[in-house]
Amino acid sequence: MLAMIFAFLLDLGIGDPVYPFHPVRMMGKVIERMEGALRRRIRNERFAGALLALSLPAVVFGGAWAVIFLLQKVHPALAWFMNLLGIYTSISVSDLRSEAMKIYHDLGRGEVEKARMDLSRIVGRDTEALDQKGILRASIETVAESTVDGILAPLLYAAAGGAPLALAYKAVNTLDSMIGHLNERYRDFGFIAAKQDELWNWIPARISYYGIALASFFIHRKAKQALAAGWRDGMAADQGNSAIPEAAFAGSLGLELGGPSAYQGRLVAKPFLGFQTKNADREDLLKSIRLMIAVSWIGLCAAVLFKYALSLWAASFFR
Repeated sequence: MLAMIFAFLLDLGIGDPVYPFHPVRMMGKVIERMEGALRRRIRNERFAGALLALSLPAVVFGGAWAVIFLLQKVHPALAWFMNLLGIYTSISVSDLRSEAMKIYHDLGRGEVEKARMDLSRIVGRDTEALDQKGILRASIETVAESTVDGILAPLLYAAAGGAPLALAYKAVNTLDSMIGHLNERYRDFGFIAAKQDELWNWIPARISYYGIALASFFIHRKAKQALAAGWRDGMAADQGNSAIPEAAFAGSLGLELGGPSAYQGRLVAKPFLGFQTKNADREDLLKSIRLMIAVSWIGLCAAVLFKYALSLWAASFFR
């Protein structure tokens, strides 16, 4: 429990440094190499992609568990520290805030082209033709969606299974971001990766609905609007996991998000989310960042309570 709290505070305070052997970067390199090897050896793309999608999280979980287990034999403090590091690398509060703030400052200086470039680093859609309104919409949507897969979900899985399960989740998420696309190259190869990511994010996305509403109440007294939009356009509409936090953010901010977006030159029809009471401006991006941070704190508290409840259950079950 303490490892999870310290990991969260560490990420919030200093972020996650970029270095060659960062676990997520190493996962990305493994995915790139394994994709090529599997495509060369297995004709059935869906089967080849399934092997990669299912094996990588299992290997990551097993490897992390083995390292922590062996360190426990050497000294419990080493195992605790390694668990903390694993959880720390799976959380992205500070990085998400930093990337979104870059876009906020770019637009403040009138540097729309630079804002497009910075946005392209955190979204999968095409950014070359986006105007300021499109940049703001995409940025706020990314902050909302990443609140789930970059913060709430890793915290939930860290509470359930420590660093091994949190890192396994990051493997699932990395697979989806790299091969879980609907284009011609990955429609079959990335099918299982995309479905697996939906499964792992199903519960965290629905938890986010309540977390965003609670955070909205404390930030700007917009809980009802967040609940209404999140339910109508996310929970009840069954538009997928990402629609839930995006719709709740839209309701909280009084904006309309979603709508058609271009991905690799292909226009994808996406539903509109939220209730538009005004046009988005730079301050709405700043508000979305503050809302994300508030949801993160609520997520940490929920994860600690969940971990405590699991500990009580385990103690009574194995008594």
